Amino acid sequence: MAYDFAAPTELPSLQDHPVYLQGMDEIAAGQWQQAFQSLQLLKDIYPDDAEVKELLEQVQMRVAVAQFQPRQSSRTTKRPNIRLIVAALLGIVIIALAAYAVYVIWVNPVIVQELRLRQITNLRNEADEALIAGDYARARQSLERLQAALPEDPQTSDALEMIEQVERSSVLYNEAKTLMAAGNWDQAIATLTELQGLDAEYRDLPQLLQIAQESQAMDAQFQAAETAFNDEDWAEAIAGYEALRETSLTFRFEEIQARLFESHLGYGQAILEEAGTDVGPVSEAISHFSEALKIRPVDAKALDERRLAENYLAALNSEDQDEVISLLQTIYSERPDYVGNQVAQLLYSTLLGRAGSLLESGHEDAAIADYQVAAQLLVDDVSEAQEMLAELAAEAAP
Repeated sequence: MAYDFAAPTELPSLQDHPVYLQGMDEIAAGQWQQAFQSLQLLKDIYPDDAEVKELLEQVQMRVAVAQFQPRQSSRTTKRPNIRLIVAALLGIVIIALAAYAVYVIWVNPVIVQELRLRQITNLRNEADEALIAGDYARARQSLERLQAALPEDPQTSDALEMIEQVERSSVLYNEAKTLMAAGNWDQAIATLTELQGLDAEYRDLPQLLQIAQESQAMDAQFQAAETAFNDEDWAEAIAGYEALRETSLTFRFEEIQARLFESHLGYGQAILEEAGTDVGPVSEAISHFSEALKIRPVDAKALDERRLAENYLAALNSEDQDEVISLLQTIYSERPDYVGNQVAQLLYSTLLGRAGSLLESGHEDAAIADYQVAAQLLVDDVSEAQEMLAELAAEAAP
């Protein structure tokens, strides 16, 4: 950061300074006391100048010698000349006044201006160093002191406004990051938008704003999928969760994985409840159980659901009565009401069919065994099996 300040009046070179010229005239005239005073003034103006120091030492020596030099005595006592004394005193007063005027008019303003310039330069450097280090509190302090020294300087005011903007931007940035970490996307976007109005390129603001907006959209989509999940609208829930997973694998990964597992499992079970003896829905249910197992490959419930559905599909596709009955009995032993009690009903009708075939082929005992099993099944109407058993029992009676 650089400032443009009005430069103070620069000091003339030593040899061009009026006090120096006066001092040289006084030395030439042997006026050592006056020369000593002039050189003292020069030393205040040029404190580090070697020539001034050397001249001052020489003149000081001359003054000391003059003070101790013995005066010539005269046997004749002369009366002092009052006019000469008055004139000498008047000359000393005039010289002192002239020296003071030189100091007031030329020397003092230069010294004051030099000190002021040095103070301004130091404050400006302090502000620059603090800004580079990111220490805005120290920079503000230096700039406020600088503004007090230069109240009309526009660049100092601009710098203070810039610091206020940077500090406000920092507060907004940290607040937005906190809101994003808490998943409060609406407020985070509002805060980032305010920050964008102050500084559109602040740090990684564009990337954060994009992330917040995308996360807000995904959060809304997640909530919609959650509503479908809670309503057991499995197809809608799966579509919503799958879309989120395709958008971002990291967005609520564990939650979405768990929801997808439950949704595929629930959807497969719901399809089977309405499947009846149609192999299409049963195959679809098996695919959903398989999707659930992709997420949790060793989940016992999902494995059982797929195994039972695969046995049921095999039973529907088989033309071998014995195989069908064996498969259906396996399912029935675990789930008597499987597929909306369809397994029990299908097992009942298949047993009756096989029993009839056995009777026709003369295997009455085997037929009776099938009728007995059928009569024990949890179906709405077992009267046919019971009637056949009663008929066979009557035929066997003596």
